[in-house]
Amino acid sequence: MKQDSPIQQVKGKRQRSFYAEFEITVPRDTVTGFYGEALILHCSFPVDSSWDLKSTVITWQRGLDVVHSFYYSQDQLDRQNRHFVNRTSLFIQEMARGNASLRLDKVSPQDAGVYTCSISTNTGSQKKSFGVKIAAFYSEPRLLFSLLTDGVNLLVTSDGGYPSPTLQWLMENSDITNRTQTHIAQDTQTGLYVVSSWLNLTGVSNSSLTFILHNKPLGQDIRRDIQLYSDKSEKQGESAYRCHGCFIYIPVILLLLLLIVMSVLSVFITRRSRREQTKQNGFTEIKSKFLMENV
Repeated sequence: MKQDSPIQQVKGKRQRSFYAEFEITVPRDTVTGFYGEALILHCSFPVDSSWDLKSTVITWQRGLDVVHSFYYSQDQLDRQNRHFVNRTSLFIQEMARGNASLRLDKVSPQDAGVYTCSISTNTGSQKKSFGVKIAAFYSEPRLLFSLLTDGVNLLVTSDGGYPSPTLQWLMENSDITNRTQTHIAQDTQTGLYVVSSWLNLTGVSNSSLTFILHNKPLGQDIRRDIQLYSDKSEKQGESAYRCHGCFIYIPVILLLLLLIVMSVLSVFITRRSRREQTKQNGFTEIKSKFLMENV
C-alpha cells in the first residue's frame, strides 16, 4: 500500500484545518421581512491579517436566481435577476470585519424563498442557506351593520395583510364560524390579501358576538366585540336591532358628499363674486370716462 509522503500528509492536514477554521454564519431560523420595508439578510465570515478584499467573492442567490454578486472589489450585477434590480446592496465598508450581509429594499411577498450566501476568500470558502418569508399587518376591520326583514347582516372587511389569515366568529363564546361566508382575494400587483366575512342572524335577540382575525407569522390577533340589542314590537311582530361596536358608513359618506357640495358651492360663489366685481369695476371705469368727456 502506497503511503503519502510527509509533505503530502502535512498538506492534507493543513487543508482539513484550513476549511475547518473558515465558517460563515447565517440565521438558523427563517427570517421575516415586513412588506414595503428594508430587510437585512445577515451573513458573516472570518477574517484575519492575511485577508484580501481583491480575492473576496460574495454571491447571494435565491434558488438559481442571482440576487447580488461582488468580486474584483466591486459589485458585479450583470447577471442579477431583474426582480432584484436597484433593490440590493452590500456593506462594503464593513467587509474587512467579515460582514457580507445583504440589504434588500422594499420587500414584497414575491421576495420569499430560500436564500444562499456564498463566500470565497484567500482564507477559505463556504456557502449556507436559510429561509425568508414576508408578512404584512392587516388593517383595522371595518364592520357594516344592515337590517333584514327578520334579522341582521354583519359584514367585516380587512385588507393589506399577508399571508392569508385565519378568521373566527364567536357567539356567547360558542364558535359559529361555520355559519359565516368568507371571501379571501389576493391583489395581483401587491400580493396582499383582502378579506370579507359575512354573518346573517335571524330570530336572534340580545347577543354578544366576537370577530377574531389571526395573522400567525406576525402574532397579530385582531379581536372585535359586537353587542346586538333587539327592541321587539308586539304590534308589528318585528324586531329593531341596534349594534354596539359596528361602524356605520352611511353618515360618513353623507358627510363626504356634504363637504364636496360645500366646496363646489364655495368655488361657484367665489367665481360669481369675482365676475360681479369685474362688472362693477368696468361700469365704474365707463362712468368715469363718460363724465370726463362731458366736462
